[in-house]
Amino acid sequence: MTATNADTETKSVVVVGNLHSRKTASKYAQAIDLLQQRGVRVVASHTVERGEDMMARVKGAIADGQRYILVAGGDGSMTSVVGAFAHSESVLGVLPLGTGNSFAQTLGIAPATLENAVDAIVNGSVAKVDLGIVNGRHFANFATIGLSSTISRKTSNISKKLLGPLAYAVAGVGPLLRSSSFDAHVKWGHNDARVRTHQIIIANGRFFGFTPILPDATIVDGELALFTTSGCSRWEIARMFVAFHRHRQTTLADAEYFSAPEITVTTSPKQYLDIDGEAFGETPVTFSVDARALRVMVPRGFTGLV
Repeated sequence: MTATNADTETKSVVVVGNLHSRKTASKYAQAIDLLQQRGVRVVASHTVERGEDMMARVKGAIADGQRYILVAGGDGSMTSVVGAFAHSESVLGVLPLGTGNSFAQTLGIAPATLENAVDAIVNGSVAKVDLGIVNGRHFANFATIGLSSTISRKTSNISKKLLGPLAYAVAGVGPLLRSSSFDAHVKWGHNDARVRTHQIIIANGRFFGFTPILPDATIVDGELALFTTSGCSRWEIARMFVAFHRHRQTTLADAEYFSAPEITVTTSPKQYLDIDGEAFGETPVTFSVDARALRVMVPRGFTGLV
């Protein structure tokens, strides 16, 4: 990991907020106030309702030479803009206003509150962290294939605003009961494996929800972490979700997991793919790592493991 102390002078920032994220509409003004109370100069502030508008605002700020660009939203918001930051001199600051905020946790902003995020911006360091790439597009934290992708697509923005992370559990009942297993062929390095499963998770970052995907996964190791299970009964699927909640998924007898810099997944039949909770096509897919591609604000003392 490469990290440097944040500038000691007053920071000038551009803030872009995604109004589709769970808490942006209600918490955006508070975020601006917190920044200003801590001595941060907000030179421009924008709220947008469409992903393309958010990307346009971020790209414009980068083109203008703005060093610090803060994005208010959830994991989907972060993943939609990180490609613009890749290998630039601009630094992403995360204001976690989404449902799960896994990326903020991966960066050591835990708990993922506005207060902790603003503290990382004011007193933290600039770190260079990895980005994932899937079929040519950058992503921030994790990708899902199969059941979790179906659940994500069934979870409405309204229910996420009302229920928070519980919305995924509520929306998941139907897909869980109707889910069919699929055959997956996974290749990495000189290795390959075939497994029958209901879902596959591939993480660039450390967290899937509130759980480390693997005990030693980080966003600074140049590798992706893959996790799946071969249990196909409804009971075994439910047991996997409970194990994730308890941070014990790697102890399951049917757990399959590894880390690698490049992974290819093909399935039969084709399965939905989501990246950081946002729909992104179907299998087959190839994942790789763009090492140290993103400059981002992290709490002082960040190591990648929390």
